[in-house]
Amino acid sequence: MGQRLLPQNLLELYAHALVIERDAFKRFVELERFMRDVGLDYIAEEFERIGKEEQEQYEALAIGTAERELPALVGWEYAWHYLGPQADKVAAPKNAREALTLALGTERRAQNFYIDVAEHAADDAVCAFAAEMAADEQRHVQRLEQLLAREPEPAKVLDDDVESVRR
Repeated sequence: MGQRLLPQNLLELYAHALVIERDAFKRFVELERFMRDVGLDYIAEEFERIGKEEQEQYEALAIGTAERELPALVGWEYAWHYLGPQADKVAAPKNAREALTLALGTERRAQNFYIDVAEHAADDAVCAFAAEMAADEQRHVQRLEQLLAREPEPAKVLDDDVESVRR
């Protein structure tokens, strides 16, 4: 069985964090736009706030690493965290619950990556930075879970109901 590949130093972790935060920001911009288009501004506003936080994290990392040469990333090495390249191909959500579920998936994948690094990296600085990033993701997860808990389940059509409509 192969060994998982994790960042071994801060530069490798910074390179991954930049990609994770940039992609999360893009996902939240898309989801915010969708929620505004369907008139769910209260969810769009939370997506906008979380997206801005992701953008701020990205910008802080980008500024902090601007003078450093970061390693190139090879996506397949970390596919086990991100469910492969298919995880990035997401259809537009059909309702608020689907949008919130997509947002939660984005945050949980990032959190799981950071937790894994924090628990398994040999370097204390890498562990500490990854744990801090995981905690940030946890705050986003909690906010999204609260929103999801308040969203009603979409009405389900029972087979009997379909039959009575056809008659």
